[in-house]
Amino acid sequence: MADFSQAGVVPTLHDLGHRQAADLESDLRAWSTDRPVALIIPCLASDVDAEAFERMVAELAGADWLAHIVVGLDEAGEHDCRRALGLLERLPQRCDVLWNDSGAMAAVEQRLRDRGLAPRSRGKGRNVWYCLGAVLADGSSQVIAMHDVDIVGYSRELAARLVYPVAHPSFGYCFAKGYYHRVTEGRFGGRVTRLLVAPLVRALRAEAGDHQYLRFLEAFRYPLAGETAMTAEVAASLRIPGHWGMDIGILSDVYARCDPSSICQVSVADAYDHKHQDLSADDPTAGLRRMSIDVTTTMIRRLGPEAVDGADGLCEAYLAAARGLVRHYANDAELNGYVVDVAAEQATAEVFARSVAEGVALCRDNPREDSLNPSWKQVLQEAPEVGPLLVEALRAPE
Repeated sequence: MADFSQAGVVPTLHDLGHRQAADLESDLRAWSTDRPVALIIPCLASDVDAEAFERMVAELAGADWLAHIVVGLDEAGEHDCRRALGLLERLPQRCDVLWNDSGAMAAVEQRLRDRGLAPRSRGKGRNVWYCLGAVLADGSSQVIAMHDVDIVGYSRELAARLVYPVAHPSFGYCFAKGYYHRVTEGRFGGRVTRLLVAPLVRALRAEAGDHQYLRFLEAFRYPLAGETAMTAEVAASLRIPGHWGMDIGILSDVYARCDPSSICQVSVADAYDHKHQDLSADDPTAGLRRMSIDVTTTMIRRLGPEAVDGADGLCEAYLAAARGLVRHYANDAELNGYVVDVAAEQATAEVFARSVAEGVALCRDNPREDSLNPSWKQVLQEAPEVGPLLVEALRAPE
């Protein structure tokens, strides 16, 4: 759909339906010698045999502008690693698997632990952090992109549109965030974005003031999208959480390090779906409940101590904002022939309200807790021996 809106502090690059994917890829191919691109795909062992991953591999076979593909493999045994390598063998690009549970990676982590530089927690963020370190230590890529492994109906156009703004020789963007709408089988998806982040930003603005960081977050159409692209320089400087607040954490650190005019969001798909996490309403260590706590603490800590001190009314403000948005989502869905279960949405907001309360409590109990991994610039300066060990683990995961 044609849309020229530039309403927020972050530039928005739209898909106006006029340019074909092959044309974008032709440009990327022309730039690939001077600006080689690496693609990181964080993955669990359970994803390796999934239909979505097999389709993704088949699609990426045509992305000859990609120089390097790195699959970060978590919760996996040696047989899982070999299966992943077997699938990637058909691709023409250089492909590697970073098996995070291997003996080689255990040795890397011990070296980092000895220096006080090891990841703070396990999760998607730790996986991506190690993949970033391996690509940076390898040193052959100037642009680094990442996207999820479980994208249903994947097309390599998504990767091309994601990378294009950063790879372009004159656009001047150092970071791009993908966006799309989430509709699955006639129902709205993206529960954490719609029912936690959007109303929480509004509530924080009401309670903590009109902070520039909140205006920055509000400018993004899908702040929790797992699809990002960045220059190697930005990737080396990032401090990202190792937990499931990684996507909002990356965005938050980019906010602190980059001029907003050098950050953009780009339309990468008309519609998007991936596997859905359980809400896990009664288990704060799993599913969307865990993610919502991690996202909340990341946002509040980025605002600083004043936000924690002034958070007494945050839960009530959040719930009020969430209930208002549920009504708007339902109206939008009906207008477009989709379905929103208002009672289920309200119940989910109530669960997320508990997550907000828990996030506030965690920030108050540990106001200075540092859940962020060190930047790879720091790691490779203080522990230069780790770089070659990571490259070795990348190239010989067995």
